[in-house]
Amino acid sequence: MGEIRSAIDIAMEKTAHIEGDRSSAENRELKNSGKRAAGAFLETGDSGALAKTLAGKKPEQVKLVQEGIISILLASLRLPIAEDDLGKVERIGSGLEAILAGMGLSELFGQVMQILHAYLSERDQLKGALEQQFMPKLRAKQQELSRRYGQNITLEPSQDPEYMAALSKNLRMLEQKYDTVLEEVRSRVREVSGITE
Repeated sequence: MGEIRSAIDIAMEKTAHIEGDRSSAENRELKNSGKRAAGAFLETGDSGALAKTLAGKKPEQVKLVQEGIISILLASLRLPIAEDDLGKVERIGSGLEAILAGMGLSELFGQVMQILHAYLSERDQLKGALEQQFMPKLRAKQQELSRRYGQNITLEPSQDPEYMAALSKNLRMLEQKYDTVLEEVRSRVREVSGITE
């Protein structure tokens, strides 16, 4: 009669040739340490601590940590909603400069800041122009509602579906234009750092 084997014996036999890929796990951990350092940097703004994460590492390890840092910083690079958000963009630029010193990133981010100021200005002008365009219609609606209900009714542009649709459409077009610029910046940083992802 044949030998009866347990499921564990069969599984062990089939997986005997498979070994854990230690270098892959180490590479992943180095990238993750870079990501954690970038997250902490975005919170604190301490570029010295960011640079210290690279200290004492071999060149191939530095590259992996940099990849993790750069991936988080570039993912955080977005169009600002308000003037206050520009500080985060400056912080991203200083973080990249800290780990890729001498690569011209401070000049690049100086240009990025100018572009984002222009974006905020253009967005405000767009909102103002649309409000001016829709105010006559809005006033007519206010008068009609006031006449119908016998009391003074005030409407804000944000309460008008036509205005909101036009604003949304125009803001999307503006954001696409400037998102293209940010994508070029991301590509430039990847190129300078030698990251191919």
